Amino acid sequence: MDNINISDYNYDAIKYFISVAKYGSLSRAAKFLGISQSALSQSMKNLEQSLGVVLFNRNTRGIILTDEGRVLYQNAIKGNECFKNAIIETLRLKTFKDTKLCKISCSNSLTSLLITPKMRILKDKLSNINIEFCNTIRDSKVVENLQSGNYDVVILKGNKDFNIKEVEVKKLCTLNYVFAYNPQYFDLPECMSFNQVSNYPIILKERDGQNDNSWLKFSVDKYIECKSDNQCLEMIKNGAGIGFYPKEMLEKENLKMLNIENFSPTKRIVYVCFLSYNKTANTIVEELLKF
Repeated sequence: MDNINISDYNYDAIKYFISVAKYGSLSRAAKFLGISQSALSQSMKNLEQSLGVVLFNRNTRGIILTDEGRVLYQNAIKGNECFKNAIIETLRLKTFKDTKLCKISCSNSLTSLLITPKMRILKDKLSNINIEFCNTIRDSKVVENLQSGNYDVVILKGNKDFNIKEVEVKKLCTLNYVFAYNPQYFDLPECMSFNQVSNYPIILKERDGQNDNSWLKFSVDKYIECKSDNQCLEMIKNGAGIGFYPKEMLEKENLKMLNIENFSPTKRIVYVCFLSYNKTANTIVEELLKF
C-alpha cells in the first residue's frame, strides 16, 4: 500500500466518479459534466480496472455504490474540498498582496481628530491599502502587539521612548488641555482664578497615556473622572461641570474655553508608533505626517 504511485491514477476520472455518485445516474452526471455518456462510462470502467475494484452496481433505480465505492466517494469528496480550499487560499494570498491591510490602534477621539478628516484623501492616495481600526492598548503592550502583528500602527498620547531600534516613534501633533464649559448651563466670566473654577465639578479623564491627572482631582472639591475623552466631552456638553479637555477637540463644539489666571494649558504630545520594516505602516504614517 505504501508503494502506491498516485500519478498512476487519473484525477479527472475521480472528479467524474464524484458526479456519478452524486447524481446516481450516468446520463445525469454526463449532462452535468458536459461530456458524452459513453465517454463517462468508459472513464468509470478504466477507473475500476486501475483500482481493481467494482465501484458501482446498476439496477432499475440507477447506480448504487458498492462498499469500495462509498469509501472512495467519502474520501474523494474530502480531497476535492481540500483542493478547492487550496485554490481559494492561493487566490486570497494574491489578493492580500495586491490589497494590503493596515490595523490601527487609536482611541475614538483621536481617530475623529486626526484620521477621520483625512480619510477621503488617504483613501484616494492609498487605494491598495485597507484600514482596520482596532481597540486601544496599554502603553506597556505597544511593542509586544507591534512585533506580534496584532497592530501595524499605534497612535497614543504621552512621552514615548521604547529604546527598541525596530520601533519607530514619531510626533503627530500636540494637544493643549484647557478648561471648557457649555454656556447653555453655566454663565461664567471670561477670566477666572483657579480657586473659582475649583468650586465647580471638574470633568477630567483618568489618564492620558503615561500622564496622570490625579494632581487636578486633588486640587478641587468635586470632580467627575471619566475613562475616555468621548465620555468627558459628553459630560461637558450636557452641563455636568467644567471640563479639562484638549482645545483642539473643542473646535467643532458649541463650548467656551475659560481663561484661568496664572494657568497655562497642559500639553500632551500625540505619537504614532510602528515597526521600521513594516512597509504598509510606513506608507500610512508618511501620509498622516503630511497633514
